[in-house]
Amino acid sequence: MQLPQPVFSLSVILVTTGVSLLAWKKSNLLERMLFSTGEIIDNRDYLRLISSIFIHANIPHLLFNMFSFYSFAEGIEVQFGYKIIAYIYFYSAIGGSLLSLIMNRKNREYRALGASGAVCGIIFASIFLLPGGSVYIFLIPFPVPVWAYAILFVVISIYGIGSQRGRIGHDAHLGGALTGIIIVLTIKPEALFENYLLLAIILIPIIIFFIFKNEIESLLKQ
Repeated sequence: MQLPQPVFSLSVILVTTGVSLLAWKKSNLLERMLFSTGEIIDNRDYLRLISSIFIHANIPHLLFNMFSFYSFAEGIEVQFGYKIIAYIYFYSAIGGSLLSLIMNRKNREYRALGASGAVCGIIFASIFLLPGGSVYIFLIPFPVPVWAYAILFVVISIYGIGSQRGRIGHDAHLGGALTGIIIVLTIKPEALFENYLLLAIILIPIIIFFIFKNEIESLLKQ
């Protein structure tokens, strides 16, 4: 029996790559699509909550996000269908953007871009919907368990938020991750209850970050 092709996942990669390439050539397009707290809050430009996932800072940023996305999205789409993967992807993007908006609401100059929030939602949904999987990471010659990859993603996100380097939406990673986990509750709730230890291991670093956010940011900025 031939498995269905991951049409949605491939379409996301093609569209995101095309829009990112176009935005690098046309700065005005990049500016219109950026996540911007000032534009969203003051000018009610809510489209930026989702448009920013289609543009990236540079080629490495784009490649890393699309590689991570496809590594986890393909399995979900094949097993659950294109509607489920689209549901997870776009709602995780919105969840990531909303958390980023809340965390940076007092900074009207905050701007970010990238699909990392949506990708993080896919990753975290995948480790519960398709437990026991693994993924290959650049330059590592052996498969890495998805749970280890997910934790690494969170650590990188926390470091990015604390150091506040570049325009990459690191804080959206955490929002996307939490949204992805919440979405699993609406798709297959038993997947969370059956893997409660893994859920705790993933959530603890996020909770610790929010509790000690100021201290962690001060440490990473040194």
